Amino acid sequence: MNSRENRFQTCGDQLEILDNEHTEIRRQYIELDDAILQGEGSARILEAAAELAQTMGTHFTHEEEFQETNLIPVFEKQSSTGRATMAEIMMIAQRLQQGEVYAALRLRGLCKGWMHEHMYVENVEFGIASLAFANESDRIRAQI
Repeated sequence: MNSRENRFQTCGDQLEILDNEHTEIRRQYIELDDAILQGEGSARILEAAAELAQTMGTHFTHEEEFQETNLIPVFEKQSSTGRATMAEIMMIAQRLQQGEVYAALRLRGLCKGWMHEHMYVENVEFGIASLAFANESDRIRAQI
């Protein structure tokens, strides 16, 4: 396997991890949303929000590593937006540890907007960038 094919395989493995994290974030968002809407109490809401904040933080770290490892071009606007979102998640996580239920509501709103922008819009961009590293037969297989 040449280095280009090896890099694509690694890239594909990393994309699978990121995709699995997206699935977990969606699941945890729904849990938080349900806890809030069904009035499951402050303790459960805080627990669900803390889990979501932790998963999102881990995902941001993995995504940044993916971009650096695979030399994915990141626009300054996208990079600064990601840093600002991560900083807000960290602030929310601190407030959750202090028992502030409002922080869970803020995380819920942030996550909802982020899921749309990131998972549905940027995910297409990552897929295109990843295919650029593939040889022609891998690109054809990916389109099928």
